[in-house]
Amino acid sequence: MPESHPTTGSVPLPEGTLRSLVYSSEAITRFYQEDLDALLVQARAHNESVGITGILLYKNDQFIQFLEGPPSEVTALMERIGQDPRHTNVRILIDELTLERQFDEWTMGYQPMKNQSSTVLPGFRDSFADIAQSPDALTTGRAAKELALWFRVRAGKAARAAA
Repeated sequence: MPESHPTTGSVPLPEGTLRSLVYSSEAITRFYQEDLDALLVQARAHNESVGITGILLYKNDQFIQFLEGPPSEVTALMERIGQDPRHTNVRILIDELTLERQFDEWTMGYQPMKNQSSTVLPGFRDSFADIAQSPDALTTGRAAKELALWFRVRAGKAARAAA
């Protein structure tokens, strides 16, 4: 039986269709490095087994996660995340179908987001804060896409430098 997406109902999806989803959530308690390491080991093993790729960002007790993979697997993972007692205020920011992965080499990339210690310059946008704190769907969606692009470009530069 063909997979269906929540927004497409029972309409069959083209072969190779992926679900690309970005969500934010708040940690119930602070995650220290050893907590994040344990979470990443578990997530990477699971994601590799079901064809999910993505990246996890963490800053100031806020998570932002990009997930992409087979629609049914992303749906199942989001159901587990929504029931995970370590999270609250889970908000789906982007949920779309695509034929191309943005994070094809990462079963779960991780990027700690450091706090700014200096004054932010006028005109500077903190995409992480836009995603985690803005109630405006347009702002959060645009910021999430900008952040995804930044990581793809950064990963591409790192790969070219290593070659």
